[in-house]
Amino acid sequence: MNLAFAKSTKWWEKGLQPNMREIESAQDLVDSLANAGDRLVVVDFFSPGCGGCRALHPKICQFAEQNPDVLFLQVNYEEHKSMCYSLHVHVLPFFRFYRGAQGRLCSFSCTNEAYHLPFDEMLTMVALV
Repeated sequence: MNLAFAKSTKWWEKGLQPNMREIESAQDLVDSLANAGDRLVVVDFFSPGCGGCRALHPKICQFAEQNPDVLFLQVNYEEHKSMCYSLHVHVLPFFRFYRGAQGRLCSFSCTNEAYHLPFDEMLTMVALV
């Protein structure tokens, strides 16, 4: 008897839009930011075991769908702890906004309850920069 199990999709892989992708290494992050040019980039630092991260993921996918010109990068904290430490990411979920020559525009962390308003405002604010 052959048992075949379908590979289950991880929660952070569900609902991804064309302008969303997971970062594979520190160099991948550097290259992605450099290649984005003047495009707005939102970096989402998450952990597979973070309940808040999981709860917010569908909203991030919705923002990505509504903002196709914005690049959304996901950094798995568990796979890239040393990179996260060097970037001073210690609380999740955590977001950083970057744009071309201006570099890092802002960063913030939030809980599920506080998520909707700050992220909406931040995305609007940095889109105008």
